[in-house]
Amino acid sequence: MDNRPIGFMDSGVGGLTVVKTAQKLLPNEEIIFIGDEARMPYGPRPTAEVVEFSRQMASFLITKNNIKALVIACNTATNAALAVLQAELPIPVIGVILPGAIAANRQTKNQKIGVIATLGTIKSEAYPKALAEINTKLRAYPVACQEFVEIAEKNELHTTAAQKVMNEKLAEFRQDQIDTLILGCTHFPLLEEGIQAAIGPDVTLVDPGVETVHQLIEILTKQALQHAEGPKAQDQYYSTGNIKNFEEIARTFLNQDLRVEEVKID
Repeated sequence: MDNRPIGFMDSGVGGLTVVKTAQKLLPNEEIIFIGDEARMPYGPRPTAEVVEFSRQMASFLITKNNIKALVIACNTATNAALAVLQAELPIPVIGVILPGAIAANRQTKNQKIGVIATLGTIKSEAYPKALAEINTKLRAYPVACQEFVEIAEKNELHTTAAQKVMNEKLAEFRQDQIDTLILGCTHFPLLEEGIQAAIGPDVTLVDPGVETVHQLIEILTKQALQHAEGPKAQDQYYSTGNIKNFEEIARTFLNQDLRVEEVKID
């Protein structure tokens, strides 16, 4: 047994979608989350910069909070920094891309899978590569939806303007006949209702965060890292900026009273 907390990191509030799943499936585990609001979005940034930011946040979680495992709850950071952090850190490090591809392969019936993500993730072809490694019959249809991140960060999830943007961006999939759509950014499950309305009821949405938490459970079990029976410390939330907005979104989405502490990372 290991009562140390589990660390989650993201470029902003999107990683809270993975945290919510973890709180449901791992209720005994203490969670420490940090969102890099001061430097988001990560999608348009150079890979080297995303790697350095990821190193900094991982270092904060390890040195200040002594985490026992790290979840990179950000697709852009997963693509850029997962292998680096796995090689450098003495704890298990999990990303969200491969779990998302695994879940999509399990779900699709016609092998046509849409992918929406940030500009950086789409340019990297991370999901098409992961899907091809799992099943060579799968066909990926990627579309960059950087605007969705801004909608989520501004907490404009249910506005008419936001729905118009989603309708316009997802219209690109009409000719592709996809039956599955990967939400390839952890911000996007916050927009799930609008995305489903735009893409139609016949397309199944895949949230990589759910499969990621299942992989986390498997690792904790195999390495005997589960929290012991009994009370746990309260989950903690940190942000590098935009505290008020972050706190409002976190409280609403997680349906709990919480406090977000601002931290400076450099």
